[in-house]
Amino acid sequence: MVLRQVMEVYELVDSATADGHQMKAYLEACGGKDIEVKTITGEKGKTDFIRIRIPGSRGKSAGKEAPTLGILGRLGGLGARPEMIGLVSDADGAIVALAA
Repeated sequence: MVLRQVMEVYELVDSATADGHQMKAYLEACGGKDIEVKTITGEKGKTDFIRIRIPGSRGKSAGKEAPTLGILGRLGGLGARPEMIGLVSDADGAIVALAA
């Protein structure tokens, strides 16, 4: 059951100080090994992009023959800080992608 992971990710990102590095630490604590955080900064603020790779035992990214599958979470921002606090309505898809 993935409900526990969804709730843990929700609690982590529903914070005024949430960032990609906190998510990376959480995912590493769950066993993640190949996780990258890239911060993009612009005149209106910044956002973190997270890439998590799980190569599997026979996937092409592990040098084998099976296709490598992925979950894309390019769903927009989780929050609208500093104008608003809390999560935006589009955050549900990103939360589920991170929990998966």
